[in-house]
Amino acid sequence: MPLSRIQASTRRGPEAAEGRARPSGGKTKSAAKLPVDSPKIRAMAKQEAARRGYTWALRLILFICLTGLLKVTVQEAILKNPQFELLQVAVQTRGPLSVEKIVRATLLTRGENLLFINMREVRARLRQLPAVQDVDLERDFDAGILTLRVRQREPVAWLDCPRLGLIAGREGEGWLLDAEAVPFPCDQWSEAYSSLPVIHHETLAQNTPGLSLEDFALHAALGLVKELDARYEAGQPKSLALHLQTPYSILARFSDKTQVVFGVDDHDLQLTRLDRVRDEARQRGWEIDTLNLLARQNVPVTFRSPPDLAGLQAPTARPVTSPRTASTQLR
Repeated sequence: MPLSRIQASTRRGPEAAEGRARPSGGKTKSAAKLPVDSPKIRAMAKQEAARRGYTWALRLILFICLTGLLKVTVQEAILKNPQFELLQVAVQTRGPLSVEKIVRATLLTRGENLLFINMREVRARLRQLPAVQDVDLERDFDAGILTLRVRQREPVAWLDCPRLGLIAGREGEGWLLDAEAVPFPCDQWSEAYSSLPVIHHETLAQNTPGLSLEDFALHAALGLVKELDARYEAGQPKSLALHLQTPYSILARFSDKTQVVFGVDDHDLQLTRLDRVRDEARQRGWEIDTLNLLARQNVPVTFRSPPDLAGLQAPTARPVTSPRTASTQLR
């Protein structure tokens, strides 16, 4: 073969190969890569799938066995273990709320597992009781005892409002007030409660157990109760009842049968005047019947018997007509 023909064939080699790969019309087609298949390859694939299935089945069986073993262990060691049974609910408290009612409010039963008692839920149930202010819980696994330390609200007065069905001084029906004007029922009687003053409020709008009552006159009366109790400890007569007559006045009755009218504000000034009048009455032997502290300039006062006004520097006293109507004015 001539050399020129060989060179021409060589130069046309790639192009010819490319031409053979390209069909007529200039369009390129790529050949698809098909998996190699044979009976031996199919058998090997089946064996591999069976091996994987066996492995997953073995893992599943092992997981089920371990889960069942763990469940049995938990039941025998914890759930059915008598060491964790609740045998007693001990209550440490002091107040008008009875121990029986506190225990019932927990909704706990004997034999429950101490480990699985939801302490937060028990505390929330107890705090829903109007008389409960705070709760602490403690578990004793050795003795099977759940101890409840319940701090109840400290009553400072009775609340009386027949219109709302609030009757003071009755066990199971009476309502008490703490210093924050929070009402709560008296479920358990105590001799200490019999000496608490009664706040009579005929126009009280509503009674919301466990929540502070938004009543300005009621809060003023409770503040007055605190001040009068401090004076009683210092030797003055004890306050027995406070009547909220109007939105701006409070009538207080005392153990010496004195009746004093207070305002709902400026208690410091009014109590200072009360101390002066009582001190003067004690020194002169007067028996005060009524006293009106609402007056700004003078203090109208009446006595049970004609007072001895000798040596008293005050405006000219009105003539005394009878013991019940005897009166004078002190600056």
